[in-house]
Amino acid sequence: MTDAGAWQAWAREETSLAAGEETAPVKAMPPLLRRRAHPLGRAALEVLYAPTLGYADQPLVFCSRHGEISRSLAIQQMLAAEGSVSPQEFSMSVHNAIPGLFLIARQSRAPVIALASENRLALSGMTEALSQLADGASSVILVFCEAPLSEPFSPFIDNEPTCFAFALEVTAGKDFRLVHDEAPRLREKKPSALPVNSLLSLLRFVLDETQSALPLTEAADWRLQHLAPEVGHA
Repeated sequence: MTDAGAWQAWAREETSLAAGEETAPVKAMPPLLRRRAHPLGRAALEVLYAPTLGYADQPLVFCSRHGEISRSLAIQQMLAAEGSVSPQEFSMSVHNAIPGLFLIARQSRAPVIALASENRLALSGMTEALSQLADGASSVILVFCEAPLSEPFSPFIDNEPTCFAFALEVTAGKDFRLVHDEAPRLREKKPSALPVNSLLSLLRFVLDETQSALPLTEAADWRLQHLAPEVGHA
């Protein structure tokens, strides 16, 4: 899904995500750089280049539970079989390689933070973005991306349903609030096709204005709240 209407329908649970093999074209990136990215990287690059985002050298926070782990696995297998690895494959396997490739293409010196967290990635990304705003940034680009894990990892972890990426521009405002509850209630169990820690839950919450709050941890001690819009406030 690439257009706003399709994503809105998904957020309302009118449609579901299907595992597909389509690779993002990233036509805005120079071919010599674009070819270095695998499907997950291309998905993240596609949203960074989106005209609707209009990236303007803001601080960039890149969030992925596992990044391009298929590269890391291939490197380990190559090392075990041959005793050496491809320097280019290694350089693209590190966790900040994808945003680094984007900034190289743009010839930008904007600051980048790359985060990985198994259970609290949405909270970690939000916290980092808010910290950068508190330090004086006017806006921060927050990128989340993930892809299903293949063998030998998939039996041991909640898998995402498909490869995806989305970007949020975080600015000071009165639409959302990050809330900490020192006496949290147990998280409500709702039937869902999404894994418990899926980043797609955050995307659905942002798109669906009927949801009032989203727990960001298993214990629900941190949550993201929709605030009631003020008169005249967009």
